[in-house]
Amino acid sequence: MAEYQNYIFDLYGTLVDINTNEAKSSLWKNMAWLFSMMGASYEPAELKKMYKKLYAEETGRNLLQVREAQKDDNITAGEVEIHLEDVFEKLFAEKGAELDKKQAWQISLAFRSLSMNGIRLYEGVRELFWRLRQAGKKIYLLSNAQRMFTEPEMKLLGFYDCFDGILYSSDAGVKKPSFYFYDAIFQKYGLKKEESVMIGNEYHADILGADNYGIDSMYVFTAQSGREPDSLPESCRRIETIGDVF
Repeated sequence: MAEYQNYIFDLYGTLVDINTNEAKSSLWKNMAWLFSMMGASYEPAELKKMYKKLYAEETGRNLLQVREAQKDDNITAGEVEIHLEDVFEKLFAEKGAELDKKQAWQISLAFRSLSMNGIRLYEGVRELFWRLRQAGKKIYLLSNAQRMFTEPEMKLLGFYDCFDGILYSSDAGVKKPSFYFYDAIFQKYGLKKEESVMIGNEYHADILGADNYGIDSMYVFTAQSGREPDSLPESCRRIETIGDVF
């Protein structure tokens, strides 16, 4: 494989080990209390049901917008991303209440923290980034993530400032494995395909997405990877740990 200059990382499951559970009853009970105290009265089951409904509606709306913008009717719902704060604003509107952008951000952080069971950096990440820096390499993040969750979590873990460039799916409106999400980071930072490699733990999003875009990749299997693939594209190299990237 080539001598890479740009190392593009996935986040969750690749650099960060995170465990969340949005199905647990305590999440919806506490969020219903919070909503009610802020003027939008919900029962837990009612809130969960309406959340899912509005999430689906936002996804459908964004799908039409992305298809129109890209002039591509083959884009699927699994390739588009929403702003989750829009869902929370509409949950309040359903009850005749208002939620400003700052409050929506705070509600989103409460939702994330209540759903979270644990978060940590994988061993070897800091050392890997130091080696890449010493070698003069560029480090980028391409993450299927909501900015409002991810930036605070990266700052909490102390490595938010380690990247030369970051692109979240919530900002781009599309997510991996979308060709357009990969293209967005290459266009934003002026990257060259032959100098770049994608590193991730998710076969479809990270590996097949990178292969479809025409760049090399490295695959690391972690507890969050799901089923391990039987084979990898020729453009992909299997690594045992994140430290084996460089």
